[in-house]
Amino acid sequence: MFVSDVWNKATRSTTDEGVVNVRTPYENGRIFAFAVLQEFDRSERFIQDIMADLDSRHSLSSADRSLALDVAAGVVRRGRTLDVVIQSRITRPRHKVEPDLWRVLRIGAYQLLFSRTPDHAAVDSTVGLCRLIDRPRWTGFVNGVLRGIGRLLSDEPAIEPSPFTLPTSAGQWRNLNEAILPDPRFERTDYFADAFSLPQALAERWTSRLTETELIAACFHSIDPPETTLRINSMRANRAAVLQSLLDAGCKASAGRIDGSLHLEQSPRLETLPGYAEGLWCVQDEAAMSASLLLAPQTGETILDLCAAPGGKTTHLAELSGDTAIIVACDVANGRLQRIRDNAARLQLTSIQPMVIPKDGRDLPAGPFDAVLVDVPCSNTGVLNRRPEARWRFDMNGLNELVVLQTRLLLQACELVRPGGRVVYSTCSMEPEENRGVVDAVLLARKDFRLDRENLHQPGFPADGAYQALLIRS
Repeated sequence: MFVSDVWNKATRSTTDEGVVNVRTPYENGRIFAFAVLQEFDRSERFIQDIMADLDSRHSLSSADRSLALDVAAGVVRRGRTLDVVIQSRITRPRHKVEPDLWRVLRIGAYQLLFSRTPDHAAVDSTVGLCRLIDRPRWTGFVNGVLRGIGRLLSDEPAIEPSPFTLPTSAGQWRNLNEAILPDPRFERTDYFADAFSLPQALAERWTSRLTETELIAACFHSIDPPETTLRINSMRANRAAVLQSLLDAGCKASAGRIDGSLHLEQSPRLETLPGYAEGLWCVQDEAAMSASLLLAPQTGETILDLCAAPGGKTTHLAELSGDTAIIVACDVANGRLQRIRDNAARLQLTSIQPMVIPKDGRDLPAGPFDAVLVDVPCSNTGVLNRRPEARWRFDMNGLNELVVLQTRLLLQACELVRPGGRVVYSTCSMEPEENRGVVDAVLLARKDFRLDRENLHQPGFPADGAYQALLIRS
């Protein structure tokens, strides 16, 4: 059954009198999450893209959309942990369970373990989901498994990793009545892989090179729902005024750690908030903001953003230059550049010039430029909370291929900057090979460049994980 069929069949019913009734929004949120997860497993598209696609075709209330996003992203983010817990309650191996049934169990287990849904509501709504997707024969099995998971949960406090403790969010642990996880004293890597839903290769890397404090912070950051940070458009507003307007509208907001940033405690539909339509702010994490700040664009400069889409850093560069620089924003697809055009128009920025470039790197803008920002494709290990899919796409072969691409892009950036000019290399990765490893390789090949300074943001301290390096050409 295709996703749209699941949705259309599940959200409507017909009475004996021929009247079509739409299911309650509460139920629709879970149907939506199920449909998103089904499509994700089939296509490996990004959760946010699937959400946006379905949302454009099927209207949901704001509350139900938030529920669906929380459940769908949460299930992907905590998939390995959910599988461990579910498998502990059944004797049947996963490969002998129908894929859609396993998705239903994951949805129910996620709500029991990691959401604020009351236990009885999590069980009842998931059992109801079986009927909504036309699988009533699953109801008894699902009810039994979820009630078994409920009995696994303990009210005893927990403060550290153990076979009996499950990390939840914000540095909190939940005690279990049984030891279903590996013992971190003897199977440290396996514990962190199972408890924090990390692929084995990434768990091995992190447990071998991070300190205990860094490891715990990075792992919790990878499973916590991402916070929403706003960057104030310095050309059109100031932080104090925007903050007050958000507070007046009932938003829980506070000043961020970087000048011009605000944190939202909730994530409502952003387009409904004060200042959005007027272009007074956009969404951007503080770690990402630091890349443009490091480049420090000046009035009237010519600046190249080599891998620009979706344009958060591009628009920030424009704002920092007072919208007086010439900023050439490059990417490989016109559709991706359209997002930059749309954002620039909303923010009322006129200095950005989008440009499509071929994937092979030929036919780049001639330059020379005063400054170049190269925000390269990467493993995304610093933003696993925002990109829940990225963890399941991590492997060493892919990492090595990325390093080759990143090195080539940085070398191209170096070719395009004038003598005395600046290049900022940026990733949202915390893997050394993608960060200082690439920079060192390029500096070895380009003796006319020096490393001026660099930023390494460990995920959870306190923003996203990211790396930036400022290179100066002699």
